[in-house]
Amino acid sequence: MKTALLSFLSIFLFAFTCSGDKKENLESQANKSIDEVVGKSADEFNGKLDQLLTLEIASEISGYASTEAEKDYNQILKSPVTHSVSYQWKKGRNKQIKNPINGKMMDIPAADFIQLSWVKNTTLKEFKFNYHTPTAEELSNADKAMNEKVNEMQQQGKVDASQADMAKGMASEMAKGLSFDEIKGVGEYAVWNNKHKELIVFYKGIQFQITAELSDDEKINKQKSIETANKIISQKLK
Repeated sequence: MKTALLSFLSIFLFAFTCSGDKKENLESQANKSIDEVVGKSADEFNGKLDQLLTLEIASEISGYASTEAEKDYNQILKSPVTHSVSYQWKKGRNKQIKNPINGKMMDIPAADFIQLSWVKNTTLKEFKFNYHTPTAEELSNADKAMNEKVNEMQQQGKVDASQADMAKGMASEMAKGLSFDEIKGVGEYAVWNNKHKELIVFYKGIQFQITAELSDDEKINKQKSIETANKIISQKLK
């Protein structure tokens, strides 16, 4: 079931980011342009994300002792693009989340952390196309494409009705409120995901994502994400 849902979400993202002739040309253009870029390849860091975001960098940015950090290298899914590395510190911070049962807000323990994820090869053109605030028309087209594909898979017996409805709901929720702001002075191009509070960076053919949660203040977390990205670029990618 997880594989089917992930496939649905991938279809939705592809439908949102590509339309018309762009669907046919984007991948070939990306591969051609990547070959022309003088820089490192994301493949060099397959299984080695901790060589990009090192404990030393995370400790310096967070201001916490490296000896107190807990490292988590996530490789649950097969694709290296989905892998991540994070360093976390338990400092007694709590954060509020909505109780899924009664809908009320409640406090839960929250570790402070810095995470690197979604390291992949891409082009600046593709990056800008993928990470922009979607228009109403784009959302409508993506929703239509998603529904058509899910219905097709349901008719083929690949998923049942409950799985199809779950995938549609997840895709709809993922797109709701999605917006990006350009961040100057980071790599060749970077954006802040306002919904998920993540920094996504493009530099010399490589894309990567930084999530820093060291405070309840979004401004502080955004600044720490920017500092982390700049450290990775200056120390590991130049």
